[in-house]
Amino acid sequence: MMAGVSFNTSAGLDEKIAASFAAKYEVCAVKLKVTPGYKLKALGLKIKADEIGRDKVSADYVKAFVKEKKKAWTLPLRKCQKFADRL
Repeated sequence: MMAGVSFNTSAGLDEKIAASFAAKYEVCAVKLKVTPGYKLKALGLKIKADEIGRDKVSADYVKAFVKEKKKAWTLPLRKCQKFADRL
């Protein structure tokens, strides 16, 4: 019984983490699309966000993604550039 409970808890955490990264990557892709020198890197961020979303398709993931996407709009442009440079 305990193993099943801990598995469900970690699955929820996994979805939240994936949603957080996917939302940040997607928002940063939009922000960097118009930044000189970052057009291709923005495309890479969008592709990575789509890959994460494809792997995690569930109602909980979608709810977490929408919530995280609202928060991601507050990221400064410099942070988005760091995400793009690391990818």
